[in-house]
Amino acid sequence: MEKVLMALSGGVDSGVSAALLLERGFELAGLFMRHRYQRSLAPEQMDEFLARLDANSRLRVWRVDGVGVESLKEVDWRREGWPFAIPADAVSAFDLANSLGVELNLLDLDSPFTEIVDDFVERYYAAQTPNPCVLCNRKIKFGLLADVATQWRADYLATGHYVQKRRVAEWIDDLRINAPEVAATLPEWLAESPSDYCITRSPSPKDQSYFLYGIAQAALNRTLFPVGAFEKSGVRKMAQERALCVATRKDSQEVCFIPDDGRVDFIRKIVDEEPERWKSVPRESDGPFLSLEGKVIGRHGGYERYTIGQRKGLGMGFGERIFVQSVDSSTRAVVLGPYDALARSEINAVDSNWHARVPVGEDFRCEIKIRYRNESTAATVRVEEDGSFKVSTDAPCYGVAPGQSVVCYWRDRLLGGGRITL
Repeated sequence: MEKVLMALSGGVDSGVSAALLLERGFELAGLFMRHRYQRSLAPEQMDEFLARLDANSRLRVWRVDGVGVESLKEVDWRREGWPFAIPADAVSAFDLANSLGVELNLLDLDSPFTEIVDDFVERYYAAQTPNPCVLCNRKIKFGLLADVATQWRADYLATGHYVQKRRVAEWIDDLRINAPEVAATLPEWLAESPSDYCITRSPSPKDQSYFLYGIAQAALNRTLFPVGAFEKSGVRKMAQERALCVATRKDSQEVCFIPDDGRVDFIRKIVDEEPERWKSVPRESDGPFLSLEGKVIGRHGGYERYTIGQRKGLGMGFGERIFVQSVDSSTRAVVLGPYDALARSEINAVDSNWHARVPVGEDFRCEIKIRYRNESTAATVRVEEDGSFKVSTDAPCYGVAPGQSVVCYWRDRLLGGGRITL
C-alpha cells in the first residue's frame, strides 16, 4: 500500500483530498503547518482542546528550528507540555483527521516561514509587489514538506491545490484526440520528455497553477492533487456527501498570514516589533504624490501602502479615476496617472523556473499571466542562458508590477515563469 503525506489546512479542499485518497486505497498521514502568524485559540479554547486529547489521540507534534529538514525534531508534548499557541485551523484539521481515522502531524514551521514573511516585508519597502504564495510553495510546501515526506518514507506528498498533474504523453494524446487542429501546432520542444509530468490548469475558476510555476520537477513527480480535476462547487458537494466536518468552512484567504485588508498594518507591526532587525527600513516613509509630469499633487502617508495599478485607498480624492503608476523607495514618491498610462507590452523577468524544455536564446509563442486573477494574453517570450527572460505581449497589460510573477502557458499547460523586474 502506497503512503501519502497529506497537507491538511483544516479547509474543505484538503479535507476532500484526504477522503478521496483514502477511498483510492492509500495509507494516509496528515500534516498541518503551524507558524506564529496564524490566528490562535484563546487560552480557554486551548485548554478545552487539550482536555479533549487522551492517550489514544493520534496527534504528533514536530518542530523545524532551522531551514532544512535536518533540523526536524519531534516534541513530546504529553510529557513536556504544549510548546506553542494552537492555531484555530489546527483544531479543524485534527477533527477531520480524527474522523477519517488518520494520524495528524502538527509541524511547527515558525523559523522557515519567518523567511517568507521577511521577504514580503522587505519587498514592499523596496517598492515591489511580492508574491509570498509562490515563494512559500517553492521553499516550504513543495520544498521542505517534500523533504519531510521523503524522510518519513512516504511515496507521495498531496495538497488541495486546484491544478492537474499529468504525464506529458497523456496530455499530448488528449490534444490529438480532442483538439487535432491544436495538436498540429504543437512545438517540438513541448513534445520532449513524454514520460515526465507536467501541470495543467484546473477546470475550476479557482485554478492555482499560477502559484506553482516555481516548484521543482522532482517535487512535482512525487505530488498528488486529488481535487485538481474538479470544480470548487463539486468539491464542496463531495464534502457534504461524505459528512466531512469541514464541509461548511469558508475558503481561506489568498495570503494566509495577513488579516483581511490589513497588509499595511501587518508589515508596519512586523517592523515596529523588532526595530533593531529592521534598521534598513525607513522610519519615515511618507512622501509626495506626483503627476506623470513630475508635479506634486498631494502627500501620502507611506509609499509601502501602494502598488502599481492600485486605485482604491489612495487616501485622498483627485477628482478623476487615477491609478498608481510607479513607486520610488529612494525618494518615497508615488506617481499617479490615468489607467491608459499603465499599459505595458514589454516585461522583463528573472529567477525563472521551467516545467518544459523551452527554447533558450530564441523566441517562442505562448500565453502569459501577470496576476493570479488576470486573464491570459498571447505573447512572445525569449529566455536567456542566465534564466532571465523578456515577454512581448500582443495586447498591452495593465498594472505590471516589479516583484510579481509573470507565468507562461501553452494552452492549458503550465510552462514556467519568473519574477518581474520591469
